[in-house]
Amino acid sequence: MNTLHEVLGLAGVDLSSEAIAFDAADQRLSTDSVDEAALAEIDALAGWDALGPEALQLHRDVRALLADRWLGRAASTFLAGTFSRDLFLELGSLGALGAGLVGDHVATPREKLAVFAVMHALEWGDGGLRCAVTIQDSVIQALLRFGTAEQQARWVPRLVSGEAVASFALTEPQAGSDLRAVSTRARRVGGDWVLDGAKSWVTNAPAADLILVWARSGEANDDLRGFLVERGAVGLTVDPIRNAAALRAATLGRLTLDGVRVPSDSLLPHAWGLGDINACLDYNRMTVSFGVMGAARFCLEAAITHAREREQFGAPIGTRQLVQSEITEMVTRVVLGEMLSIQSALRWSARAPRRLEVSLLKRHNCAAARDVAARARSVLGARGIDLESHVARHMLNLEASYSYGGTHEIHGLVVAKSVLGLGAF
Repeated sequence: MNTLHEVLGLAGVDLSSEAIAFDAADQRLSTDSVDEAALAEIDALAGWDALGPEALQLHRDVRALLADRWLGRAASTFLAGTFSRDLFLELGSLGALGAGLVGDHVATPREKLAVFAVMHALEWGDGGLRCAVTIQDSVIQALLRFGTAEQQARWVPRLVSGEAVASFALTEPQAGSDLRAVSTRARRVGGDWVLDGAKSWVTNAPAADLILVWARSGEANDDLRGFLVERGAVGLTVDPIRNAAALRAATLGRLTLDGVRVPSDSLLPHAWGLGDINACLDYNRMTVSFGVMGAARFCLEAAITHAREREQFGAPIGTRQLVQSEITEMVTRVVLGEMLSIQSALRWSARAPRRLEVSLLKRHNCAAARDVAARARSVLGARGIDLESHVARHMLNLEASYSYGGTHEIHGLVVAKSVLGLGAF
């Protein structure tokens, strides 16, 4: 048992409060305590001690909240595709919303390792929850970087507390990876702005109180500008995307903007063009990279527990070489992904992440987590497709994250361009 814990400890995750086990009666999750001492030295070598007590406590608090308040309803919520405002408020009370941006009570920002702690713990529970918080944080970041003092005072406290939900509307039916193809327009009419266009795959849109809409203003080089559009604006239609097979806890929507009139003070005055949008998207991509390793961690824990407890032909299946090979591959991917994430978070605290780093991290971790989930599903056998085991839900969510925030292939081209100096697009 100690050897098993040491192997898990290489991943660097604090398991001091819980380990995963299945209740044979209904296959729901229960928790058992583990030996803290057996993990302490390995955790330090893996780098989790770099988080410090505040970030580690935040990780424990968020994970405990999800274990208590989410896992029991995760399957039904996934099937229903509903947004959990009550959980958002609880995350706000823990300081998990905007954790690396504003700190407690909209004060000094926490270190970026807090972002890693929150996103990892969130996606341990559900990638859709992490995605919803990613978008909330992206809008908070945009307000802090590009907004006025009045815009910040009105919205940031409400977003940090979870009282208000935000959405980030950039992608369009014909504009995904190619952001230059964005065609939503903003034109001046008197002292106001009028927005016309369509947006698609907009996370949180059906639940959003505030939507940050990016549109071409016709100014300067026809740069993209950000506009704060509130729920219920005349001419704004939000249609839920009900048939999405992933990230259903975040809820997705399509927007139609038909002459949506907003006052001049809805414009984020300091955001101009793709460079500033990419600053928001890079934050988004870093949170995705951190979060997917939380999902991988859950799947690894579930596979190990099942392999130890499931007996076939007179012995636990974990004694079989093929199963041990699968576990080894999963451990390797989780360890490397989490170590890479922690190191990136440490660098991020000192400077903004560079494009090569963002793309490499996002590409590696999403592929690694996707692979871990698939292997875990295989180890669990039929139980792996039962939504109550949670692994199939993680598989679906990770399939979306593989393309979300820039596809695996596009990030590969970014990496290649960085090292070759030659662009493919």
